[in-house]
Order: sequence, then structure tokens, then C-alpha cells
Amino acid sequence: MRQHKLKIATVLLMALAACTKPALINETQEVQSGDWEFNDVKRFTHEVSDTLSPFNFYAQIRHSGNYEYQNLIIYFKTYFPNNTFIVDTIDCPMAEASGKWIGSGLGDLLDNQVMFKRNLQFPLAGTYNFEIQHAMRPDTIHEIYDVGLLIKSAYD
Repeated sequence: MRQHKLKIATVLLMALAACTKPALINETQEVQSGDWEFNDVKRFTHEVSDTLSPFNFYAQIRHSGNYEYQNLIIYFKTYFPNNTFIVDTIDCPMAEASGKWIGSGLGDLLDNQVMFKRNLQFPLAGTYNFEIQHAMRPDTIHEIYDVGLLIKSAYD
């Protein structure tokens, strides 16, 4: 009887895992030589048809342990299908006040995922364009190797 319950529980867990929706966007782009210039804007495009479900937005940053700041400030631009846009300024914490890195990884490279929009519904169906640009004081920041955008269901 106990084995039977265990088999049922296993099948239910597998079924629930199979129901997880894939991310709307999960894309990263390389930063040449780890030197991210202000004019090196990372662009992402996606066709959106679901205007009812809520989504969470994450900035994905890969950096080295030699990154010289505790945070990374980015501009996140959203271009809507009706030719309007908004710009958000996002402060991405990269290290705790003690200096311990927040991201995880192997060796000298760390991956950091920062949620910056929660439970957002897309207001219009159509093609959305997103841009990520660094907003730090120097024109070029060093030791940033990949920048990405993850948009996934708020229910995951």
C-alpha cells in the first residue's frame, strides 16, 4: 500500500512539473571582452498574444568576481505595439554590504538574476521590443560578460 501511494505521488509531481509554462523570453547576449559600453544596447523582441496572464521580469547579469561595484544600474526600455515606450531605471544589487557576491556560479563567473517587475500584464497584443542599457557613470564598465532578459509566468 505504501509503495502504491509513493508511485501516485511521483506521477502527480511529474505531471505538475510538466505543466510549467515555458518562459516568454529567456535570452542573453554577450558583452564583447567583458567591457560594456554605454552605447552597446541589448535588444530583445517578442510577439505577445496573452494580455490576461501576469508575468515577472528579470534582468540576468553574468559578471566576474573582479566587477568593481556593489550594484549595476540599468535602463530598461519597453516599446509597445502602438509605438509608445516607457523607460525604467533599475538598480540591480550585485553584492551585499559586506562585499559578498549575491550571484552564484563556478570559478570567477557569477550569474545574478534580479526581478524588477512583478505580476505585470501586457496591455496590448502585438510585437514588443525591449532594450537594456547600462546607466553607470563611466561610459564603459568592465567585467560584465552577458546581459539577458527573462520574462516568465508569475505563477511559476
